Amino acid sequence: MKIFLTALLLSLSATWAYSQEDFTLNDGGTSQKNYYTEIEYEDIRWAPIIKVTINGKEYRFAVDTGAPNTITKALFDVLKPKILSKIPIHDANDNVDSLNIVNLSEITVGGVVFNDVPTVVPNNSFFFDCLKIDGLIGSNMLRNSIVQFSPKNRKIILTDQPDKLNLNQKQSTDLFLSPGQSEPFVTIIFIGKSTGTIGTLFDTGSAGLFDLSLVHFAGTEGAEVFNVLAKSKGRNSMALYGTGIDTAQYRIRVPEFRINGTAFKNVNANTTPGEQSRIGSKLLDYGIVTVDYKNRKFYFEPFQTSIDLLEGTFPVTFIPKDNKIFIEMIWDEQMKDKVNVNDQVLAIDDIDYTNISMCDFLLKTDLYEGKNQAILTLKTPDGTIKKVTISKR
Repeated sequence: MKIFLTALLLSLSATWAYSQEDFTLNDGGTSQKNYYTEIEYEDIRWAPIIKVTINGKEYRFAVDTGAPNTITKALFDVLKPKILSKIPIHDANDNVDSLNIVNLSEITVGGVVFNDVPTVVPNNSFFFDCLKIDGLIGSNMLRNSIVQFSPKNRKIILTDQPDKLNLNQKQSTDLFLSPGQSEPFVTIIFIGKSTGTIGTLFDTGSAGLFDLSLVHFAGTEGAEVFNVLAKSKGRNSMALYGTGIDTAQYRIRVPEFRINGTAFKNVNANTTPGEQSRIGSKLLDYGIVTVDYKNRKFYFEPFQTSIDLLEGTFPVTFIPKDNKIFIEMIWDEQMKDKVNVNDQVLAIDDIDYTNISMCDFLLKTDLYEGKNQAILTLKTPDGTIKKVTISKR
């Protein structure tokens, strides 16, 4: 999952490191034919959360197209599934850890039964505990199905019959699946002073609209496809294995990008440490998305054909630590004589933030909701208390 609001870039998405040639996550699935089911989902401004059934018991799973199938260590202890292998898995920050891959012998989603799906078991349960979920439905399980996300009625359609979805071929583009776990990639057209394309992961485990990998940023820097708004250094991301490392990061504005002909203009975005640029679940705010894994097609049916997202951004980024909030990155040179990295945020306007759980900060709280200006009450490392006004630019 990713959120890039006042805080951090969050992601649960993970990628197989492709270091074991004799093992694949693309195994198992459903033997059912001609299936069609509609599943209600919970919208938490991140990956849709649905109910699934395992061994006759109901569990909460998030549908994360940027991740492999995943269960928590707690559910692993209950199910005691067969361990298939242990392989390196990268998180969205490109950190890597070796995790157990197990055989999920059976899981039922909306009446459709999937068997023998290779499933990752993370060692860290923080995000899962925050969301109160038991795992992720990943792309390796969905790779032979068609999945439609319908945000207005909060339903996911799972089927192998595209004719039942009334799909418009003019609103489609080719879909490319990664070899290790069938992550869905689409080609996005970017238009600035010049034009370029990027193979971009559609990742419902990413809460934003668009994040640009540093690899792609470096490859396009001289082409002036993106407008650089600011540069800073620090950790602006938190993923499956925790925060990333301090690194140079960029705030950019995308003059325009197009998905299946729909124009998104003046999109603010940030670079990310990982190798993959991502279109996230915020795309569901603007239309119906259909990922046709089976026939390798990606459909986007917009609610409107042109979307202008021009808005300012605040000049600081926060990071949580020990139930407190601190300044982590400063994006405006003029602010550096007023605030410093590691200043503690005691309050924003009249709201006290001297004690806030990491879960509330990362997943539930938009600290700047509806604001163009805010007054920060800060405590410096030497104990000095000061007030600083910040504004969007």
